[in-house]
Amino acid sequence: MVKWREWTGASEAAGRGRELATDHEAFDRAAALLDAGGVVAHPTSTVYGLGGRPLPHVDARIAAIKGRPPGPLIRLAASHDALSEALPGARWTDAARQLADAFWPGPLTLVLDDGSDTGVAVRVEPHPVVRRLLDRAGGLLTSTSLNVTGRPPAKTGGEVRAVLAEVGPEAGPVGWLDAGDLAGSTPSTLVRVTGDAVEILREGAVPAADVTRTLSP
Repeated sequence: MVKWREWTGASEAAGRGRELATDHEAFDRAAALLDAGGVVAHPTSTVYGLGGRPLPHVDARIAAIKGRPPGPLIRLAASHDALSEALPGARWTDAARQLADAFWPGPLTLVLDDGSDTGVAVRVEPHPVVRRLLDRAGGLLTSTSLNVTGRPPAKTGGEVRAVLAEVGPEAGPVGWLDAGDLAGSTPSTLVRVTGDAVEILREGAVPAADVTRTLSP
């Protein structure tokens, strides 16, 4: 059962958060908070993430919570088709399609050329909580690992509370779809695919050798 917890300011952030709902109502509340421009801590197949609507000001809010400079974050979707529809400017090379077919849904994030300086990072996420949230959130979320930059990502309920305890009221309301402790893993593997070039930016849950093997003739 998923629980919904919510923090509205520093006075509440040091505790467990207000438990307001469970199961179906939890997702309704999460979707309403996202619609209002808020952010939601959520489980993934590897670690807890911090997500919101895919909008620049939401990306900036998440970056501020993490203590990192503003910049584009990962876009999560429930299917390859949903990503292609939501991000028509993303350029899918043959290598990108091969990797997506081999590892999605799963912990592989692809950075694709979209005409910008940074490209766009995308992943099809298998965790059922995220997929239910995507159903309520228009099919696309912006997300990144839940942690202060330089510290390990949160995997347990206690680690989620420790991160959210540092969030001040200036961040606005923050919610948490509490799915309990996660099994624990490294974050997703991050691979940039542009033109004919494939670069492993971060080795994570998918071994680099598996990425290389998938692209071998």
